[in-house]
Order: sequence, then C-alpha cells, then structure tokens
Amino acid sequence: MTESDNPYEKLAEVLDKIPNAFPVAEDGTHLRVLEWIFTPEEADLASKLKMKGETAEEIAIRLNLDKKEVEELLETMESKGQISAYYSEEGRKYALMEWIVGIYEEQLFRMDEEFAKLIEEYFKKTKFGGLMETKPPVHRVIPVNKVIKTEIEIHPFEEVEKFIEGAKSWGVRDCICKVQKGLIGEECNYSKTVCLVFAPVENYFQNDKNTKPITKEESLRLLRHAEDSGLVHTTRNTQDSVYYICNCCSCCCGILRGLIEFEKPHAFAKANYVMTVDEDSCIGCETCLDRCQFEALEIIDGICNVNERCVGCGVCALVCPEDALQLAKRKTDQFEKYPATRKDWVEQKAKARNINLTELM
Repeated sequence: MTESDNPYEKLAEVLDKIPNAFPVAEDGTHLRVLEWIFTPEEADLASKLKMKGETAEEIAIRLNLDKKEVEELLETMESKGQISAYYSEEGRKYALMEWIVGIYEEQLFRMDEEFAKLIEEYFKKTKFGGLMETKPPVHRVIPVNKVIKTEIEIHPFEEVEKFIEGAKSWGVRDCICKVQKGLIGEECNYSKTVCLVFAPVENYFQNDKNTKPITKEESLRLLRHAEDSGLVHTTRNTQDSVYYICNCCSCCCGILRGLIEFEKPHAFAKANYVMTVDEDSCIGCETCLDRCQFEALEIIDGICNVNERCVGCGVCALVCPEDALQLAKRKTDQFEKYPATRKDWVEQKAKARNINLTELM
C-alpha cells in the first residue's frame, strides 16, 4: 500500500482541513489513532464524506458505489461514533465529523487502556496543533453566576443555568478526559460523571449509548455539585446553540491542559470577568488557593492577590469564609470576542488557519 493509497493518510488530511484540525505527529502516531478507530474501508469512506450531510443514495451516486452496501457501512460507522447521522425531510443523512469536539468524544464507550495510552501519546506529541494555535478558541469559560457582583448585568450566553432551563432533554456523560486519564493510571479525585448535555427536543438522549437521560432538576443539581467540587464550567465558544457543559479539571481536561501543560494561549477563551478581593474582608486564610486550577491566587502581606492567570471561572469564591472574593467585569480592552454563532466560529477559524471549506461542504 503506497502512501497515496493509504486510507488513513487520506482521512488525516481531510480531518486537518476542518477548522477544528487534526494535528499530524511526525512519527505517525496520528495514523495509529485512526487505525484504532477505523477499519481501512471505514477510513476510506469517511475521507469522502461531506460535513453538510448527504443521504446514502446521494453518497452512493456521487462515489459510484452500491447504495445498500454504502448504507450498511454508514450505519456501522455511526454506531462506532465515527460519523454523525440525522433525519431530515430528504431522509437519513450522514456527515463527516470533526476530530474535536466530535470523533474523539464519541469513542467514550469504546475506549480501553490501549486507546487511552495511544491518545495520551498523541496529545503530548502534537500538543493539539492547529486547534489551539489560532483564534478563536474551541471552548470558553462560563463563570459561576452567584459570585458575580450583584450590580453587574449578565448576558444570557454567560449564564450556564439558562442553557439548561431552555432545553427539553437533558443527559449526563462520563468525562472522556477523566476516563482516559484513569485508564493510564492517572485518575484524579474529581467525580467522573460530570459532562452535561441538553437538547431543544424531547427524548433526545433515549438511545444515546454514551449518555444517561436525566431530568432538568438533576442537571441543575449536577451543575451545583460540579461548582462546589471546584470544577470549571466550559462550553463551545459561541454565544448561541450551546448544548453541552464540560466541568473541567486541569489534571485531566484536554482543553485546560492545553493552556497549563502545553502552553497554548488559545486553548480556551477566558470569561469576561476577573476575581476581585475585598481587602477589608480578606483574612489571608489561604482557603481559596487550593481551589484555583490556574495558580492565579497568592497571599501577599496577609491578603489574597489575583494575577493575570485568572480565567474568571469563580470557583475559588465559593469557599471563601469571609465572602471577600467576587467576580467583576474585565476592562473593555481585555474582553474576549465570542463568535455569535457556530457558523461564525467556523468561518473565523478557517480564515485563521488559511483553510478553504468549499470542498468539505
């Protein structure tokens, strides 16, 4: 098999043309990742799919293949979390998924120790490549609303509770980052079942192999539990159409590791808030220090000080016994510009990475 005929090489090239990127490892580790997820036949077909989605008949005609055989293979690939599938007025459609957030996360139910070790090797060798080297970041931090100063106006896209309240279906997943770390012997002390998902239609998660359906009330309780545990809320870096909340720790989360471990400045967007300290109330007890995932707090002359590493998550303020910590708006020139829609994000990321999306759509 020559390199030009290698289905994994083809798929890797296609996935890296998506704005989310699929970084190449010089030693070929990225190909071994794809080999674990896809058979050669699956990789070949995936490399020829479009992101917009097509029916099996449309795909078969375009590729000059047998419709029944194509449909059977597509259904197998969807069941293995390799592609997405959905129903439309034209029938069931199949679409190419991005690597992150997409194919990787959908391997949750398949992940074993072998894959976990391979993924760790891949992440360390590529350090997330094009995904975290350009703006806009793939994720953004959402602040803990109850520690924002009361006089400050909070926009709807900054209120995590609004996403949950506005949904019609709710679910919870194991965090794939925590599962992956646990399988390589680096399990952390935080709860593993903390990834919240929601949808605008009823019974959306009933047949989802990765998701346990729960109620709105259970979603809100899990959200509070994550905050109380010291986990950081992150979600897709757009102002609309937010359908998941990751509750992240810096020891496991790929997004947070991007900044802390791999020093990628565009790993995620900070919240447009920063922690402030009421010096008259602060007693320098250091209770808040261990809560910060980013080493953004330090005690100087008996008073808590906040440095430039603060991402505006707010979890430190929840444990302050004197209520001396509160989130305030950042200065206007420090504001993050969150893309309004998913389409805006894709276009901005494609431009930043010098990618032409036409052939993938």
